[in-house]
Amino acid sequence: MISADQEALATKQDVAGVERALKQDIADVRTELSDLATTVAKNTTRIEALERAMEALRQEVRDRFESFRREIAGQMDGLRGEMNGLRAEMRGEFRAIRWMMGGILAILAPMAAGFIALALR
Repeated sequence: MISADQEALATKQDVAGVERALKQDIADVRTELSDLATTVAKNTTRIEALERAMEALRQEVRDRFESFRREIAGQMDGLRGEMNGLRAEMRGEFRAIRWMMGGILAILAPMAAGFIALALR
């Protein structure tokens, strides 16, 4: 049979073993938490870097779009100027055509009146 002292010693050894295992488990959890904190810090740094990169890309897109808009606006202004010049040129040409047509009519009207007068004699 086991004596009471032996049983008490076995119980103390069991408790000491459980205590050692519990302390080891706590140490392991602390190590894992520390590793997790380090991983979170690294990921936070990476996320912040990605956010900065994304903002830089957004700004680049805005800048390029604005540059493109200004370029197109400049081209449109140039085209407007060209169209206004062509319009003025066409007005001048139409004016010249009207003057020529008027001149031709001014010459043809007396001739037509002369032919009519000859025909009626």
